[in-house]
Formats: sequence, C-alpha cells, structure tokens
Amino acid sequence: MRREFVELARCPACRAEGTLELEVTEEDAREVRRGTLTCSACGAARGIERGIADLMPDDPPEFVRREAAGLARFAEEMRSKDWDRERVLNLPYEQDGYWYAQATAMHQTLANAELDFQPGKRILDVGSNTCWASATFAENRLETYALDIAPVEMQGLATADWWFEGKGVYFERMLGLMFDVPLADGVLDYVWCCEVLHHNHRANLWETMRELHRVLKPGGRLIVVNESVRALKTLKLRPGHEVAEYEGHEHAYLRRSYLKAAREAGFQVELVGPWIHPTFTDAHYIIKPEHSALVAFRSAARHSVRRSRAARAARLAWKNYVSGTALYMIGTKPVTM
Repeated sequence: MRREFVELARCPACRAEGTLELEVTEEDAREVRRGTLTCSACGAARGIERGIADLMPDDPPEFVRREAAGLARFAEEMRSKDWDRERVLNLPYEQDGYWYAQATAMHQTLANAELDFQPGKRILDVGSNTCWASATFAENRLETYALDIAPVEMQGLATADWWFEGKGVYFERMLGLMFDVPLADGVLDYVWCCEVLHHNHRANLWETMRELHRVLKPGGRLIVVNESVRALKTLKLRPGHEVAEYEGHEHAYLRRSYLKAAREAGFQVELVGPWIHPTFTDAHYIIKPEHSALVAFRSAARHSVRRSRAARAARLAWKNYVSGTALYMIGTKPVTM
C-alpha cells in the first residue's frame, strides 16, 4: 500500500472519510509493506500486511468468512493440479474456454473507445482473485485498485506480488466487501466486475450496485462482463453445487435482475453483445463454395442481424434468456448539474 491510498480510503467501522491515519512498521522502495491504519473518528485500527490493507468491517458476515476460507482451500487444489506462479502470470491466456471468455471480454473492453481509458484514471477491480485483470489494467497505465475478501496467494490479493515482480506493474490491494466498499464517495472513474456479482444474495446485489454507484465519479462507468445468468437452457436450480465444498456463496439471476438492480442504484445501462459470439463482432463472414447451404444461410443471417440495432438487441435477449450467454453491460453514473 502506498501512502497516498489513505486519502481515498474510508474507515470500514464508522464509514468516515479522510480519518485514517497511517503508522508504518515496514516500508520498501515500492510501498508500505506492514503497518496500521487507525481512524481518528472512532479509533478502529486495521493492519497492513504484505502491502494489503485490511479494510474489512468489524464483523463480516459468516458467509464471507466461509467463502474466504474456501478460496484458500481452492488455492491448494490449484497447486495440486500443477498451477504455479508462471502459469498464473500467463493469465488470461490459458487453453480453456473459461479463460478464453475472460480474455475476449478484456480485449473487447480495452478496445471500446467510448470508455475512454486514459493513463492515470482510477479503476476498481471487484473480486480480483488471481489479480490478472488488475495487472492488465495497470499495464495499460490505469491507477488500479484490487478488492477481494481473500489475502492468499493464487486465489487472493497476495498474488499481486507475483505480478509486481513478473510484469513490473503496481496496483493497490484491499481486503473488503463489494457491498460495503471501503473507499470514499466519488473517487473512481471505472469499476470492473468480471463474473463476480452472482456471489451476492439478492439483497446484497442491490446494495452492491448502490455502493459501486457511490464510489464512482459522475460520468464514471461500471463495467460488468461474463456475469452468469439463469436461462431456459441453464436453469441453475442449484447454483454452485459443483464447487459447494469451497462455499462460494453463488446465486443465479435472470438478466433483468442485474439490470433492475443497476438502474435502481442510479445507473444508465447499456447492454453489450460479447465478442465470443460472431454476431457481435466486426469480423468478415466468408461463404466458400464447399460450405453447405445451411452454413451459408447461417452466415448470411448473422450478417443481416448485425446490421440492425433492433435485431442485435433481440438476438442478445435470446442469447441471455434462452441460451444462457453471460451478461456484458456498462452502467454510467449520470452527470448532474
């Protein structure tokens, strides 16, 4: 944690802003590695270890503690399956469909000129986990903040040291909750949520949206990518049962639930067609003589859909509500005069 971070943080106990005082125990050329943050308003004290600021509330919910412990267990499972530092530092370019979707979403986001990413703008990576997205944003010279509930290597904030040493980047790390973000009002330009919002139960999903709206500046953007949705082909009656031993507190919602939560929080919402589906890219369709009539028809149909905004919206709704294609949306905090 760098000293300047104190100016943006808020007390996780009394929620006061600008009241945290830093006491340094160990500091290197890069950051404060160990120390204490004490609130001058309420006296609450929080530790800093390995550069990670512990900004958890006094008594985090039991499901948060269980999920954090599950992430530590999952890290051990990854190590048993030949995951190591080198493999993590190659993320998201892992030969796997899950990671292909993550990489594609990141490339699509960085290529979006309307988001206007500029060096020095601030972005929060919610549920940073292996910290691959935080590192990517830092490589693109954004002032990056990683938020997670776990401090461990491989599945938590301590993984950041690998990125610092391996990629020469830097970003802040804080233990905290997405439904109680330990940052001051209106300090961020962007919030990135990659496949993380479904870890909220319904009340917390609404609270998370309100919190993310609060910490963004007017005109700031909430970027939600690869968020799993409940659909006709993927009912998700038992969400997360495959990884229940890790207690991930997973839930399943329709697309409309995410949109409603975001809009009620105050966001103006734009749905985005993910590049993992050809309909939503600018790639050329090529029909060759050896193609069957069915393949040629499908290519022509996709091209026709792509040319119509209404058709694209209808196609995306079908993919979300029927096929279960993950949600990609951008919420904008309105600028009020």
